[in-house]
Amino acid sequence: MATLKYFIKGNQNPTTIYLRFAQGRKIDLKRSTSLLINPKYWNNTKGSVKQISEFKDKKNLQNDLNGLETTILNSFNDHYTKGGIINSQWLNETIKQYFQQDSNTDLNYLLDYSKHYKENLTNKVLSTGVTGVTSNTLKRYETIINKVTAFETYKKKRYTFEMVDLNFYNDFKTYLLNVEKLNLNTTGRYINYIKTLCIDAKKHGVKINPVVLNGEFRATKEKVSFITLSETEIQTIYKHDFKESPYLDNARNWLIIGVWTGARVSDLLKFTKNNIHNGFIEYTAKKTNQKIILPLHPQVKEILNNNNGEFPREISAQRFNDYIKTVCKKAKINETVKGTLKKKLKKKVWRNVKGEYKKHKLVSSHICRRSFATNHYGKLPTPVIMAVTGHQTEKMFLNYIGKTAKDNANVLHEFWQVQEQKKKQKPKLDIVKTETA
Repeated sequence: MATLKYFIKGNQNPTTIYLRFAQGRKIDLKRSTSLLINPKYWNNTKGSVKQISEFKDKKNLQNDLNGLETTILNSFNDHYTKGGIINSQWLNETIKQYFQQDSNTDLNYLLDYSKHYKENLTNKVLSTGVTGVTSNTLKRYETIINKVTAFETYKKKRYTFEMVDLNFYNDFKTYLLNVEKLNLNTTGRYINYIKTLCIDAKKHGVKINPVVLNGEFRATKEKVSFITLSETEIQTIYKHDFKESPYLDNARNWLIIGVWTGARVSDLLKFTKNNIHNGFIEYTAKKTNQKIILPLHPQVKEILNNNNGEFPREISAQRFNDYIKTVCKKAKINETVKGTLKKKLKKKVWRNVKGEYKKHKLVSSHICRRSFATNHYGKLPTPVIMAVTGHQTEKMFLNYIGKTAKDNANVLHEFWQVQEQKKKQKPKLDIVKTETA
C-alpha cells in the first residue's frame, strides 16, 4: 500500500517541508515540496500544520499539502496500474503538475513566478476563511504581469528573484515614471506588488535578494488631490431644474443619493426599493462583503417619493461618470481647483495630468463616497462614518479624506476655544417685576 508523509529537518526558520513517498520495499522516494514553514507551527509526529490561531496562513498551507497528497496518490494509482515507472522523475513531474508548473516554467524568475502566483489566487484561503479573490484582484496581478513583461522587453533581459535588488528597484521605478508616464502613487503600488511576490516566493523556498526586505526598497508616494462637493454645492445641484433633460435629471438623482449614502458606484447604481426597510437603506457592499445600514436622508426620501417609491432608472457606471460632469457644469459648479485630469498622451495611452481645472471637469463617481465622508467628519463620531464607508481602521479613513495630524490639532484647538468662550459668558438675569398688595 502506498503511503505519503510530510516532515521537516531541523529548527531553522523558515524550514522546508519535505515528503516521503513509499510503496512496499522497492519504492522509497523523498523530495522537497518547496513549501516553507516556521518549525513552531509544524507537528512532525502527525506530519501536518498546527491549526493555531496565531498562524494566519495555516489553512492555505494545509490545503496545499492535502491537495498535493491527493494528486500524488491518484497519479501513482493511475501510473502504476498502467505499468508506468515510479521513480524520482515521476514524483518531480507530479509535484510540478499540482503547482501548475509546466516544463518551461522556472519559478526562480520573477515573471514566471508572477504568472504562477496569479493562477493560484483562485485557490487562496483568505483570513476571513473565504476561498479565492475578487476579479479586481486578479486584474491587478494581470496588470503587474504586463508591466514586468514590458519592463523586461525594454531592458532586454529576464530577472531572477536574486536580481531584484536596488538596481532593479531604481531601473523599474524610472521605467514606470519616465517611459510608462505613471504617477508616483501608481508606481508605488507596482513596487509593493513586486515585494509581495518576493515575500511569497521566499515562503515557497525560492531564493530572493534580501535587499527587498530592507527599508530602501519602498513604495513611492505623493499627496493625492481629490475633490468633494460641499453641502452648499449639493443643495445647488439638488435644486437645479433638469426637467428638460430627463437623462441628466436621472443622473442628478443618483448623484444626490450617492453623496448621502456614501456608496461605491458598484453598489449605488444597483439600489432598488428592495433595499429599503423601515426608512433605512440596507445592502451588502460588493467589494468588501460588509453589511451596511443607514437611514434615508431627507433629499433621498423626496427623490423616492417623487418617483413612486422607486430609485432612479438604472444606468451604467460609465454613463453615470459622464453625465454627472454635465450635471455639475449645468449647476455652475465652476470653482477652479487643483486636481488631475485624464489626457491622451498617444494612441491608446491616457494618463492623469496635474493642473488647475474647473471643478465640474474633475467630478467622477468617487466623489459620492468622499463627499459623504468629508461632509460628516467632525460632526458625527468617526466610527459612525466608518460604518457607512466600510473603512477598517481610523488611519485608513483619515488618509482617505486627506486629514493630517495638523488638521486634527486644529479641530481640537477650535473645540478648546469654544469651551473657553462658554466659560467667559456670564448668565444674564432678567428682572421680573411683581405687584405687591
